[in-house]
Amino acid sequence: MIDEFPRLWGGAGKRGGAAARHAVRRVLRVVWRGLVAYGSVHVAGECARAAVEQRPALLSGPATGHPERLRPDVPLSPLERTLLREWGRAG
Repeated sequence: MIDEFPRLWGGAGKRGGAAARHAVRRVLRVVWRGLVAYGSVHVAGECARAAVEQRPALLSGPATGHPERLRPDVPLSPLERTLLREWGRAG
């Protein structure tokens, strides 16, 4: 048993080290998936509650005080009218 230890854990030869690393990765992958599943069970209620509390608002333009707010009283510039025509054809 003691003589096999270096061979199993990569001390003497690449094959034993690669096998040990592969085994450790497989175990860690299973542990990681278990932790993710465990965490999702505990967080699922919080996510559902947050989705109900924060319903998305209907968008009607930039927020108040935003530098690009809509001004219906100011006419569009020639460049803006050109862009609007081009985007109208494309979309």
